[in-house]
Amino acid sequence: MTTRRHIGMIGADAPRQIVLAAGAVPVRLHGAWHGEVSRDASELLGVSDAVALRLLDELLGGAHDGLDGLVVCNDSAANLRLFYVLRVLAGRGRVRFPITLLDAPRGLGAPRERFVARQYARLAAFCSSLTGEPVDAHSLASAATRERALGEALARLRARRVGGECTGSAALAAYAAAATRAPEDAVAFIDAACTAPAADAAPIVVTGSSHPDHTVYDAIEATGLVVRAEDHDAGDASWIGEAADGSSLEEVCASLAREHARRPPLAARSRSRERAAALAAVVSRVDARGVLALARDLDDAPAWDLAAQRTAMSDVGLPLEERVRIAPESAARDASEAAIALRARIVKEPA
Repeated sequence: MTTRRHIGMIGADAPRQIVLAAGAVPVRLHGAWHGEVSRDASELLGVSDAVALRLLDELLGGAHDGLDGLVVCNDSAANLRLFYVLRVLAGRGRVRFPITLLDAPRGLGAPRERFVARQYARLAAFCSSLTGEPVDAHSLASAATRERALGEALARLRARRVGGECTGSAALAAYAAAATRAPEDAVAFIDAACTAPAADAAPIVVTGSSHPDHTVYDAIEATGLVVRAEDHDAGDASWIGEAADGSSLEEVCASLAREHARRPPLAARSRSRERAAALAAVVSRVDARGVLALARDLDDAPAWDLAAQRTAMSDVGLPLEERVRIAPESAARDASEAAIALRARIVKEPA
């Protein structure tokens, strides 16, 4: 199958199956931990998470001009603010492609699921308007097959991480490939991610802010740890490789809305106790020996979860080392210092 269009996605709430069914490649825009932020972006977006500022810089600088459209998910305050700025700039001709907002609130309940299903139907209409291809039962079934093959590759990747055959940094790069390429291209990249960690590396789980690139993971793993799993939406908690079946667009959107409600809880839109319980389940699943919590400055939601996460990790007898309000220029250094402290605690306080 030849895919001709590329639709950008900011945030993690857009079902890739719908974009694929419309004949486009969904391309997640992640931003970066590091890099200068222009005065233009700072004045337009105001005080915000540095990753959102860098995304705005990339868009204004033409780095994503090859896109045919952009979907911004209302899954964080920073992304919502970014959408409103981009909408104004698009009206002034500074962004060359159409932009839409996807508002898919998390949680269970029939009214919420109906609302999310309608949002997904709107997403399908937006994507079709860009590609000229209908999103119907046939195209959705084909897209589901492609996306599930990607999910199977990611399942193999997670198994290799637990088996000590893949570092967290390599896995994060594989997730980035899965989020930015056609499924057929991404599967080969994911299956090639087999960089074994050091034999004595202590397995940990990373929580906190999302990681737009693998630079911080590199700093963590250079200290003798290996990131065996994470609960942020650029890694294990990303919505990639899953799809729904149905005899119509409406049925598939309804099923995707139910799947969305059951996804792992993310910091910006979930209760702290749900996040703590999910973290406890992850550390048990991968037999982690510690948890590293890293939260960027102005990305406050992950920091709000820390009290419940500390209690949960204390209950299971695992050390949790945390750094919050991490400045853009010190991300790797702060992460490295926290990782060294966590490794010392793991050695001193064996489970």
